[in-house]
Amino acid sequence: MRTFRILFRHRVTRWRRDPTWGTGTVAGQIVLLGLLLFLLAPLGLGSYVLGDVLRELYPDTGALGLINGGMLYLVPALTASRFMTQSPPSEHVAPYVSLPISGTGLLNGQAALSLLSLHTLFAAVLVGPVWAAEIATAWSPLGAAAWLATALLLTVVLASHGATLLHLLLGRRPWGFVGALAGIALFFAADATLGPDLFRGFSRVLFGRPALGLVAAVIAVGGVHAALLRAMRARLEVDGRTGRRTGSPSHRGYGFYRWVERTLPAGRLVALTLRQVARTRRLQGLGLSGLAFMVVWYGAALGEVFRELAPSLFLVGLFGMGPTFGLGFIVFGISAGHADGLFARPHAPRRIVTATLVLLWLGMLPGTLLLPAFLPWLSPAQSSLLLGFALWWSGIVVPALVYVAPRLRKPVDTSASAFTISVRTLHGIAVYPLWFAPMIAAAVADAAGVWWTAGSVLGGAGLIGLLALPWTTGGLTRQLASNRHEMLAGFRENEPV
Repeated sequence: MRTFRILFRHRVTRWRRDPTWGTGTVAGQIVLLGLLLFLLAPLGLGSYVLGDVLRELYPDTGALGLINGGMLYLVPALTASRFMTQSPPSEHVAPYVSLPISGTGLLNGQAALSLLSLHTLFAAVLVGPVWAAEIATAWSPLGAAAWLATALLLTVVLASHGATLLHLLLGRRPWGFVGALAGIALFFAADATLGPDLFRGFSRVLFGRPALGLVAAVIAVGGVHAALLRAMRARLEVDGRTGRRTGSPSHRGYGFYRWVERTLPAGRLVALTLRQVARTRRLQGLGLSGLAFMVVWYGAALGEVFRELAPSLFLVGLFGMGPTFGLGFIVFGISAGHADGLFARPHAPRRIVTATLVLLWLGMLPGTLLLPAFLPWLSPAQSSLLLGFALWWSGIVVPALVYVAPRLRKPVDTSASAFTISVRTLHGIAVYPLWFAPMIAAAVADAAGVWWTAGSVLGGAGLIGLLALPWTTGGLTRQLASNRHEMLAGFRENEPV
């Protein structure tokens, strides 16, 4: 408990020193709280009236059975939400290791602090109102309490521990991460193949029998917690901050970097950034997660192209950029030391911008090369939209990401591994409509039959962006040079406590 109090006090101190929130303007905090209430109010209201809605839609089926059958689906949904948007526990552990505190207590404290997030609040808002409206009034107090405890253990603790464990697997054992995803995918494939009652029936048993469900939830959470502590302890022992780094690039890796240096524009800087990505856990996580999402959703899109064309192209437009979208926001912010060294050396800002553009185009290359796999099942008009996707990503989205990157003035935690796109500026939020444009174009083209028009608009805009690069690169260079000092100052101000 003492260790948790120390970690919690330091977390509060870091929050108070965060210029984007703890010491920000009162007006900004009021706006953020208002937006949070705007999101939570309809969610809580929908959860409260869920039973009435189900009774209207399915009058012959009990609402309580439907609720119990769907509760377990919240666990993978909330786990995926935490994995994609919440950073794992990544405190600077070296100062704590030298203190007379238990290592197990330190790891338990880190795991407990990961529960203190907006994701926990969202889970409580989803579970609490439906429990008050349906469960608390229908069951005995003991049974209702057991149902609530089961729901919170699974949707809050299990989801948090599961997401953190996936982060650690991705950072230390990528093949273990791939195996975990494959196991989850196989389970849902079996559920879809054998019938919807497999997963739903298991959920009804867990939540329909409170005592059995609570015991199962405690066992599941305990097992995942033990696995999480083991993974965190292994990371603590080999962390670069507390132990000696081992390993070095292979001969093949040296050959690849040498080829990049000699072949690509601004090749030395491109190779330097690629080395930083390969050596930084969080950037590895972003790149591998983006690549995994691209492969998974491209497979889903290829399976749907036979039946539903619009959803298939919708998925391609959303996930085709792969690692580029995740890396684009923070590509200048790998670490304060890296940025200091980058700007201290005699590298012209124009070469830095060129190297960043090339790096992001490389990250987009796998998704672009897989686009021809859809051509055998598309007409020429529909194929034009795929060409529009590639040109739009290359000529519009990539330069926009390079423009936004210097305005994200928070250093990347080099020991963390997370698929987290944290954009706290209006400039960053403004990029999202550019990312959603291909999806909107696919939906409009399918609804109105204007495939050539949609493809021409996207492709024409992207082609204009590519042709205008000699002029836009100069503009990106000037804004990078003008933001350089503020960016480096922001890195130092936002360095974790």
